[in-house]
Amino acid sequence: MEVEEILKERARLREVYETIADSWTHLRARPLPEVIEFSNSIKKPGLILDAGCSNCRNLLPFLEKEFKCIGFDFSKGMIREAKKFLEKRGFSAILLVADILNLPFKEKCFDYIIFTRVLHHLPTSKLRVRVLEEIKKTLKPGGKILITVWRRYYPRFLKDFFSNLFEKKFEFGDTFKKWTYHGKVYKRFYHLYSRKEFEKELSNAGLKVKRFYRDDGNFIAICES
Repeated sequence: MEVEEILKERARLREVYETIADSWTHLRARPLPEVIEFSNSIKKPGLILDAGCSNCRNLLPFLEKEFKCIGFDFSKGMIREAKKFLEKRGFSAILLVADILNLPFKEKCFDYIIFTRVLHHLPTSKLRVRVLEEIKKTLKPGGKILITVWRRYYPRFLKDFFSNLFEKKFEFGDTFKKWTYHGKVYKRFYHLYSRKEFEKELSNAGLKVKRFYRDDGNFIAICES
């Protein structure tokens, strides 16, 4: 029964992002600060994957340095927006419609991976660890992965967290974040993390944490395989 509910929640989330893709892109054009910092720390260009790429804004720092870039998202609408977003800026990348639950890549093929603000969309710790294990397999030995998730007790998230406290969910920390589009309100599933919880999932997936820090609303981990 839980598997069925997880798949339904994923389908609902995909449907929301199909609907709001243009609105989301309009409001989010700059790479995340932690992604820029990560790109600046890399001395040797290579093949990079943006897992759950949305509009590909986070590939910009790497494209500017002539990295080979691949991005995928489970939303066709987001991939459509990503192509337009990159073309407008004179860039291109290999873009795929694919789901993090079924990666279409060989093992040990990427030098670097950015996996930002995606993991927290997955219901249940068991599923999140499994996804981390699978994405780790695509990383070359010594390769690096940047992973970010929303943290639970950040003030901006608390209102939604407590207002959804008694809604049916999978685990403590689950919530729904609203997005208004053309007058209609859409709900997106999130799991808000404690630090201990995030560190445990990284460890259970066999990732070696090289740096762990937080900014205003996120936990940020740079890991190796």
